[in-house]
Amino acid sequence: MQEEYAGRLLEDGHLYIPKEIINKLKIDKGSRLRVTIKLEGKAQKEKILSYAGLLSELTEEEEKRFDESIKRRNFFSERNVEI
Repeated sequence: MQEEYAGRLLEDGHLYIPKEIINKLKIDKGSRLRVTIKLEGKAQKEKILSYAGLLSELTEEEEKRFDESIKRRNFFSERNVEI
């Protein structure tokens, strides 16, 4: 059986599984589980919309510099650098 849910990492490093999921999948202590973890983005919709409002007021030159900054940042996150 398979179930998807949003959980969280507890202070002690364990993963939290809601009781509804435990009951639905009939999980017992010692059950073997396969876990796939996907970290959800931390940007909230309100923050994204406020940034969109800021970006809409950029001049053409400011927008060009912003786009270039994003491209440079992506190179570093991918560990690729162009000089």
